[in-house]
Amino acid sequence: MCPLVCAQTAVNGSGNLQSGGRTRTFRFHLPTNQPKDNLPVLIAYHGDGGSGASFQSYAGFDAMADAQQFIVVYPDAVTVGGGIQFNKYADNKPGFGSAGDTNGPNPADPNAPDDILFTSDLIDYLFQNYRINRNRVYVTGHSGGGFMCYFLSMALPNKIAAFAPVAANLWGNNSFLNGYFNAANYKPVPMLHIHSKGDPTVQSPIVPYPKTPAFVWPLSNYAYLNCGNGSTYSTAAVNPNVDSLTFCGSNKKIVMMMTKDASHGWSTLFNVPQTIWNFVKTYQLTTFPEVDNHLKIDQFGYLPLAKKIAVISSPQTGYNSSETFTPSTYYQIRKSGNNAVVLRGSPTAWNGGATHAQSGDKVWWFDFSQLQTAGSYYVYDSLRNKRSYTFEIGNDVYKNVVKQTARVFFYQRSGFAKQTPYAGSPWTDGAAFLGPQQDTDCRLVTNTNASTSKNLRGGWFDAGDYNKYVPFTYGPLVDMMLAYEDNPAVWTDDFSIPESGNGVPDLLDEAKWELDWLLRMQQPNGSLLHKVSVTDFSATSPPSADAHPRRYGAASTDATSTGAAVFALAAIQFKKLSNPAYQRYTDTLQMAAINAFNWANANPNVVFSNTGFQSVDATIDAHGRLARRVAAAAFLYVLTGNATYRTFFDANYTQIHLMQWSYAYPFESTYQDALLYYARSSGATASVKNAILTTYSNSLKTNNAENLPAYLNKTDAYRAFLDDRNYTWGSNETKAHQGTMFFVMNNYNLDNANKTNYQDAGMGFVHYLHGVNPTAYCYLTNMTRFGGEFSVPTMYHSWFGDGTVFDVNPPPAFLMGGANPTYIPDPAYTGPVISPPQNQPVQKSYKAWNTSYPENSWQLNEPAIYSQAAYLRLLAQSMCYTDVVTSVKSGNWTDPLTWACGRVPTLTDNVIIQSGNVVSVAGTVQARSVTLRGTISYVSTGKVQLGL
Repeated sequence: MCPLVCAQTAVNGSGNLQSGGRTRTFRFHLPTNQPKDNLPVLIAYHGDGGSGASFQSYAGFDAMADAQQFIVVYPDAVTVGGGIQFNKYADNKPGFGSAGDTNGPNPADPNAPDDILFTSDLIDYLFQNYRINRNRVYVTGHSGGGFMCYFLSMALPNKIAAFAPVAANLWGNNSFLNGYFNAANYKPVPMLHIHSKGDPTVQSPIVPYPKTPAFVWPLSNYAYLNCGNGSTYSTAAVNPNVDSLTFCGSNKKIVMMMTKDASHGWSTLFNVPQTIWNFVKTYQLTTFPEVDNHLKIDQFGYLPLAKKIAVISSPQTGYNSSETFTPSTYYQIRKSGNNAVVLRGSPTAWNGGATHAQSGDKVWWFDFSQLQTAGSYYVYDSLRNKRSYTFEIGNDVYKNVVKQTARVFFYQRSGFAKQTPYAGSPWTDGAAFLGPQQDTDCRLVTNTNASTSKNLRGGWFDAGDYNKYVPFTYGPLVDMMLAYEDNPAVWTDDFSIPESGNGVPDLLDEAKWELDWLLRMQQPNGSLLHKVSVTDFSATSPPSADAHPRRYGAASTDATSTGAAVFALAAIQFKKLSNPAYQRYTDTLQMAAINAFNWANANPNVVFSNTGFQSVDATIDAHGRLARRVAAAAFLYVLTGNATYRTFFDANYTQIHLMQWSYAYPFESTYQDALLYYARSSGATASVKNAILTTYSNSLKTNNAENLPAYLNKTDAYRAFLDDRNYTWGSNETKAHQGTMFFVMNNYNLDNANKTNYQDAGMGFVHYLHGVNPTAYCYLTNMTRFGGEFSVPTMYHSWFGDGTVFDVNPPPAFLMGGANPTYIPDPAYTGPVISPPQNQPVQKSYKAWNTSYPENSWQLNEPAIYSQAAYLRLLAQSMCYTDVVTSVKSGNWTDPLTWACGRVPTLTDNVIIQSGNVVSVAGTVQARSVTLRGTISYVSTGKVQLGL
């Protein structure tokens, strides 16, 4: 158990980056393990022969950073001229000095690193990874590190706001220095110089001290140019041993702190870190527009054909109600590379300036949909000098996102070692749960005698724990298999999992890991065991260290009907592969599906007893058991063509809620998908097909105010409407399914008049999950390096748990549960109200924190395979809306089933005919271009009209 404050402890760490062809290293200190966006940074340079770690140990900045909330970074020097030091000689030549420079290093070192470039790269790195305030970057340094500060004041005044060298001086090429101080475009910089009057290593700028004010190198140079007064200074005693000398007293100050001792060390005569911070913190640049989370965009970006609307918020109620914001009249889209303006416009108030109840925000929309050119951009408030995160526009904008999202299932594998190169560092581990009385020696929970032992290895951890529940595999496997069928072009063989490169789409390879476990869970009579679990809530990090016994539960109709459905749907997808081994695997899945279906029909109400377990029972209700048997019948009919399954489907489909209630909704989307899947089959009973399609279409189009009417009426200021009652545990899964429902309307071509509206409505849910929401979070973990700059920094997971080294560094792309106004801590919790998520508008009822009992943060931040797969399908569906349409099988050009996502090409589409596909053309069809890897077969007068 960890008290609330535990989640806000400071963090020391180390990092590296590539700069100038070298790997450069540094230490850092974060004031909290979940640093806020927009924190200032102090970069502290060690002296010659030192290291970042050594400077950190004595400088005292870490405690100041904790108190004042800034980040400290301690760069490491490398060997220059035979010793460890920064390349601090100020000139404009490569290397450490140059031949013939009598004032330069002797001997010159032409292979010295570019520490100016390193500093610049480091600032960029910190912005990318910690979203620092780039206008509030400061530098200090001791001895040789102080020399480096002086050089940086000349080289990077546009990236560093203030400078504080200690026991140092300015050393450089005379011509270069004279040119700098005499340049008409000199940029004034604030300088605080700290020195001992008797420093035996670096001579004090004033010798002897005190003396009559006169020229002081180099401070007078800065003072002349900053305030026109470099020949005098005023002196004030800080204490009997320290004087403060002010050369320039206003604007960009030039100040010297003189200690009356004879030391080159870090002074103990006054509080050096506090003095430095108090000086530098008052300065900030105007070089960079400030990234502001009031400007919300999809942090990964937008497909060219997508509607693109930045949402600008002004909080009125909720935890951030004090952070009101009024946008300027003029907004721009700028290129991130050169800040060039590519589009101008004005934001429009949502709902006439009303406060959106679900978020507690006033909201403006800035529509930049007309921008379709590929590139990297940001939204810019031109009068307030605020900007959004950078985003991309392009057909491949979600390519890395979908890969990382799919790779989450690899991390969830049970019984498989996660090692490089497949597992990223530091998220590696050995194979888990293969020990005594674990998955390879798993025993019945109500009879642990060795005679009940079964090998039930494999499968995925269900969620943030390590248990495996068969009924919970229905949603993820249906979503994954339909994601593959919807848009197979997305699912390549290069997702960096162990099976990559085997000629099979990696999504199917990953699904096979789960399917193989389900096959082991199936008994000879066709039934499936219900679950594999520890008997209590025990879990150890990492999983390979967990030695707790694992038990299985008896067979149930819930599990068996699940197996029947997912085996059949998976067999349909694997049947498309040409590899003979996978054809045999298809036969295995088909037989498993038939056997499971037969057992479930003969035993329709075998309800699982959770006796012996404390973990969740994973049971479903009678409707769910029937719905999964109906789904199995649909998939088995498509797979086998056997009319027995059609007869069962036709006799039972009206008992499914979609048909009973005439109401399509996201909590039963995969049951609805099964009905639609049957309706698309060539042999479906016509009346049944029409009833399903009509009911679904009417519910999406007009009969449910929460579906298309909510989009058309602009009900949600954040463009991804769910009713208040639907924001429950796992609301992001519900969001994903709701978005998919809109895309499905287009996949089935059910309402062509509203095709664009369904596309835009579905994309709104993608954008919501990527940052267009009141919290501004990209709801995926740790996606900064992939473009999700403000992604969730932590999650509830036994492996990556609170207090582990992974706590605030989990693997990328785990989808969080999301906003949950039903959250309550355990009754044992006696602390203050946890707000957020409590007592908030529904869309703000989220907090990114990782704490176990009794705070129970899992109600918002526990990942789950069903949520992950729901999002994966949504993302794959969204990727239909590029300007490329790809064939998925042989067929007629005008048949939606010929094309990915059911998208028949138009004159604006680039078309790819895949290898092995023969597309027949009768009459005139249109495309912008055609790439032939397969064949076009022209019938009679058929022709393809190309170009715009």
